[in-house]
Amino acid sequence: MKKITTLALSGFLSLALAYNLEEFDGFASPESIYVNNNDVYVSNVGTKLEPLTKDNDGFISKLDKNGNVVDKFFIKNINAPKGMSVIGYVLYVVDIDVLRGFNLKSKKEVFNLPIKNAIFLNDIAIKDNNTLFVSDTGTGIIHLVDLKKKKYSTFVQLDLQKYAGPNGLLINGNNLITVTYDANGKLDGMVLEIDMQNKKMKQISNLRGALDGVVLDAQNNLLVSSWGENLEGKVYKIQNNDFEALDLPDIKGPADMFFDGEFLWIPKMVEGKILKVKL
Repeated sequence: MKKITTLALSGFLSLALAYNLEEFDGFASPESIYVNNNDVYVSNVGTKLEPLTKDNDGFISKLDKNGNVVDKFFIKNINAPKGMSVIGYVLYVVDIDVLRGFNLKSKKEVFNLPIKNAIFLNDIAIKDNNTLFVSDTGTGIIHLVDLKKKKYSTFVQLDLQKYAGPNGLLINGNNLITVTYDANGKLDGMVLEIDMQNKKMKQISNLRGALDGVVLDAQNNLLVSSWGENLEGKVYKIQNNDFEALDLPDIKGPADMFFDGEFLWIPKMVEGKILKVKL
């Protein structure tokens, strides 16, 4: 797992200089990135890009903010970890049909909550220090999880035939933002805003596609990743319901991104790499 610096990749280096980005390799189908202070966590689905296979080959890597590897297998022997969030000293991660929590000091599993009938748990958003939203792209449900009681309930359930399934999650003020994705590839996903009090839902952009990650930039604009067609993935900025692609090279599998206030971290899931882009 190293920074791209070889002459064989001089073409990418030229792009890196032009776009002010760095690329790091050596990952195994990286799906999600979460930055916690000076630590960067990367969830790896496994050597094979099989996000729903219980093969025990998934792991979470720990990097520093320069992209240097602290511990490639910081947490290992999990199935297909995806979205992550940190509360206190616990890293929460969804793993197909289970919400897990790992102590960041001991690396031991300290929380385990199976979600009955879950198909494709995908992302996590923190409502407060005791409450998480968890998306299930397969069922269309966004779960509300009470960590202390180890209980969950359905916050909303999207009509899969109308909206596709909830993928990336983001809390923005009193609203929960979700971008949607159809695992069957028949329906274009969209950007939805859900009022957390009355659960009213509305589409807030004309952007459509195989949408995955969603974050806010420093100017409070939404950034949304899309897998595009033929693995020509893009990251889009949404302003006043209009959208435009960031001026970046095509990305093969831009999944669950993270913006740390200065840099946008983007998994290149198909290539086993991640991008670090200065915004």
